[in-house]
Amino acid sequence: MSPFSVYFCLQPSENQKFTNFCNKFDITPCSFQNLLLSRSPRSIPRYSPLQEQIYLHQRSFPISMRLYLNEYPRTFVVTESSYALIIRHPNPHYTVAESSKRHHDRSKVKDGRKLRTATETENKVIVEFLKTDMLNLSAFIDITPSQMRHQKELQGFLGFLNLKGHIHLGFITRSRPVAAPQADERIHIIEDVDFYCLNSDIFDSWINKNEPELDSGITTDDAASTPGAELLGNTYPAGSVKRLLLHGSFYFSRDFDVTCTLQDRGIAAQSQYTDVDHPYFQRFAWNHFMSLELAEFRAALNTTEKHKFDEIGFLTVITRGYTKTVRTTLLGDDSVTMTLIAKQSCLRQGALFGEGGSDENGEVPNYVETEMIVSSKSFSFSYVVVRGNVPGFWEMHANFTKKSIVSTKLSKTIKFPRSYEASHHALIRHLDTLGRHFGDIHVVSCLPEDEKTYKGKLNAEFTSHLDQFIKTRETSELDLRTEDAVTSNKAVNNNYRVSYSHVPLSSSFVKKVGYSTSNPGEIVNPLGKQMVEFGAMFFDFQRNTYIGKQLGVFRVNSFDSSSKANFISKVISQEVITLAFRDMGYTTSSDLYKQHAILWERNEAAMKKLTTIHHLTDLKAAPKSSIKLRFTNKYFNVMRDPSATESAIQKLLGRLQNQIAVKIYNPLHRHISIELDKRSNEFKFQRDIRIYAATFNVNGTVGSEEQLDELLYPSKYENSQNYDLVFIGLQEVIELTPGKMMNVKSDNFIAWEKTVKKLLESHGEKHEKYVSFWGCQMGGLAMLVFVNESQVEYISNTEGVLKKTGLGGMSANKGAIAVSFNYSKTLLCFICSHLAAGQGNVDERHQNYKSIAKIKFSKNKKIRQHDAVIWLGDFNFRIDMSNDRVKSFIEQGDYQRLIEHDQLSKQMASGETFPFFDEKEITFAPTYKFDNNTKTYDTSEKQRTPAWTDRILSLSRQNTLKQEIYDSDHEILFSDHRPVYSVFNASVSVVNEKAKKEIIQGIYENYTKATDDINDLLNAPDVSRFVYDMGTDHKQAPSSDTYKWWLEAGKLAKVTIPELQSQVPTDPEAYLINPELPVNPFHESYVPEFIKRNELLQMLEALES
Repeated sequence: MSPFSVYFCLQPSENQKFTNFCNKFDITPCSFQNLLLSRSPRSIPRYSPLQEQIYLHQRSFPISMRLYLNEYPRTFVVTESSYALIIRHPNPHYTVAESSKRHHDRSKVKDGRKLRTATETENKVIVEFLKTDMLNLSAFIDITPSQMRHQKELQGFLGFLNLKGHIHLGFITRSRPVAAPQADERIHIIEDVDFYCLNSDIFDSWINKNEPELDSGITTDDAASTPGAELLGNTYPAGSVKRLLLHGSFYFSRDFDVTCTLQDRGIAAQSQYTDVDHPYFQRFAWNHFMSLELAEFRAALNTTEKHKFDEIGFLTVITRGYTKTVRTTLLGDDSVTMTLIAKQSCLRQGALFGEGGSDENGEVPNYVETEMIVSSKSFSFSYVVVRGNVPGFWEMHANFTKKSIVSTKLSKTIKFPRSYEASHHALIRHLDTLGRHFGDIHVVSCLPEDEKTYKGKLNAEFTSHLDQFIKTRETSELDLRTEDAVTSNKAVNNNYRVSYSHVPLSSSFVKKVGYSTSNPGEIVNPLGKQMVEFGAMFFDFQRNTYIGKQLGVFRVNSFDSSSKANFISKVISQEVITLAFRDMGYTTSSDLYKQHAILWERNEAAMKKLTTIHHLTDLKAAPKSSIKLRFTNKYFNVMRDPSATESAIQKLLGRLQNQIAVKIYNPLHRHISIELDKRSNEFKFQRDIRIYAATFNVNGTVGSEEQLDELLYPSKYENSQNYDLVFIGLQEVIELTPGKMMNVKSDNFIAWEKTVKKLLESHGEKHEKYVSFWGCQMGGLAMLVFVNESQVEYISNTEGVLKKTGLGGMSANKGAIAVSFNYSKTLLCFICSHLAAGQGNVDERHQNYKSIAKIKFSKNKKIRQHDAVIWLGDFNFRIDMSNDRVKSFIEQGDYQRLIEHDQLSKQMASGETFPFFDEKEITFAPTYKFDNNTKTYDTSEKQRTPAWTDRILSLSRQNTLKQEIYDSDHEILFSDHRPVYSVFNASVSVVNEKAKKEIIQGIYENYTKATDDINDLLNAPDVSRFVYDMGTDHKQAPSSDTYKWWLEAGKLAKVTIPELQSQVPTDPEAYLINPELPVNPFHESYVPEFIKRNELLQMLEALES
């Protein structure tokens, strides 16, 4: 039926359907048809049948969300007809001069020009969800964007974006529907968003302005009327994020969670974001940083409230990629819709696009999940294919010559910067993620097999890892069926099979075949078996049952997830559609295959647009010649700096160094915190782990296995128990010469890593396996961290930082390597450093320490914010005594006298260097400097004084670390230093997240039964007590000039004196406070507290006379 006949020639059988549709979205059928009849037929847009439905749906977006603002105290309220969100900041900043008179905290406003930063606890937000009819909004102004004036409306709340200490509320304000996976589902593409600053009014002049107006910056008139504008420059802080979201690649839905697939959310699923905190689907939520706390807030609501929360759009999840629906047919004139949904992952730490391998958690660049959905009134079909870069640790290096600065394919080399074991562990984590979610995995590699090329080398390395992985799983398959394995849940986590096929494709082959309706046998034949075994999701609406479900996934490997991976995914999808529809008795049409090919071709173009560097678009004159274009592209591929788009992505994902996630508090946060602490034994338990730490300046040498075995497991201690974590710091792992410092060769590093791992695994009867989960070299400094394989599941959020201090921070001959990671819920930090040498360079070493101590990890995380820190290395602190006296005390074993003159001990005692760090008593001889291969201290011309240059220090909260052993091995002679080692016992916290969530839900339900008047949250001048983090002692929040915690129900600190109430001040009999009272109210006095007005006047007259 044509669009014209739908609007003007409705059949009687369809009249009721049209009326029901209009009633659903509050449209008057008569007026809508009259509107169409008033227009000429040629002016009516020619939509396809699917577009007709979307066109009507767009015109009737069922949204009634409104936004209100109260300027003093600054409060936002997002409302819908039934529920509302109250959003406040405890310490907003005002630019208006009189705000200091109207706000409770004058000291924080001053002259209105002090811009607060994120370091001043500005990331706290108060949020409450309640029924709208409970609110009194008489003091609020409606700032909802107007559909008539701004062509905008509030369509969904994205969350909180914290930028440079300013917290912005993000809203989707314009969109259009582009896809309908099922009849009652719509996916919209974002066309406009708006941000409202919560904790400052300095950006209020930008409210509801369009994007071109934001680009123009602050005009002269605006600057004159906007106090503090000169401090901000002419840039809107959230402007770059706004432009990114308007890129045309971000999508959302009000009907379902767009991050999950049709099979996972189920047919006819309710409008709930049930998977916003799912570990797999998080990778596709591009506003996860903005909505993380909001999702946790939502998790505490009851089922009814959650449904309303999602239905209104108070938590709107967005994805990035490509989505489109087209209409086609099956033979027999059965009309169906075909939808492609491609979602780009944003979970990887570091670059999301381009060349490169995994991060520590196994996440790879260019990871895309593509789902193909075919739906009709009779059935729904769904199939998922995933693709991405080769997992593992690898990176590309461009070699330049004097003749050319342009990198070509021939000049590129591939490097594997981490150990084989570390790379294998990254692969395991990647496959485990897929296996737990999809089931069986078949890897399709489209890399060439010629090992002379860098892609061939990568393919060979990956194949080696995959073969080992498959072999290990086959040998351990029987163990997973045992009762112990099932009880420990290992069988559940590992119950998937992995296989692979090599399908090397040339670019010319892909170009020749193209996105046509034919499927090349070169690809289909090797994958046919897995296509049949994995199956596809097929739901029959007539039987109301699943006919089949997808039981596995194809993981397409590529170098940089290029068009080859997209082409193979298209071939797999088309073949599965053919097989599935044949088995279900449906006959596919040529138009279905044609539309299918067009969708995949458009998907390739869209995904390329996401990954392309847009440097050329910023140039006023793009190069026209192909040679110049190729040169420019190559130059930018190697020499580029982070672009504006990349910077905006970092902001959106919350990855700027000083960017802190918003922390949401609500009126029951304090109550929940206290109750959780009382019941912590129900979901939290402590566990002791053993950590071995050692530091050794190896003088460019690798020790023998016999020597290092004694170092790892010293025979003079009863040390039969294996370690959970092993941390080894090496200095001068290579010879410190200028040539070696500029071109670091890691042969020694690799040798140390292999030797230590071999010794760890050969110790004891069980020969437990260890994983080299972190290893790094910077110049002559190296760090090795091993974890017992049984403890790997507890390790997460690993990240490292390098800090050079040599030659003023320019050289890697001195500096530090730091790594931060979580062991369950305990945050650990290991640091290995090499400080400035020289007997008299105490101040320089102190400056080295200060420079390293300022290291920051992501989320502005500092060293001191960790639960436990182990800092070791060659600190180079000396002993301030003569050489002869030092050696004399060493011979006597009187180390205490030497420690009194030890530079580091004195620095720590005075609180200058390593303040608050602990060091176990030193009971071993100084470790520096010896003649190589002897036990004799330095006899060279310099005659260096012996010293404890090599040290191991620790810092921990609540006695997390206990240093049990602290010693040195003076039998290892190959270096001019002696190694120092220590064994720690660490008490780490492990949390049962499921039990914790259940307890929070129970606390919430009990608390909401007795909620006081919520309007106090709207109008109270001081709400800082709501964001005070409770400690274990349950102390109340500090009082302020208007709030005293000891007053009932948090009322204002106002004292009522009965004697002074209900009287006229001019009445001679009115009482006044007696001015004769002592200043000290606790001083005993017989002077009456109050005196009548006429009596006071008589006293004053008597004094004057």
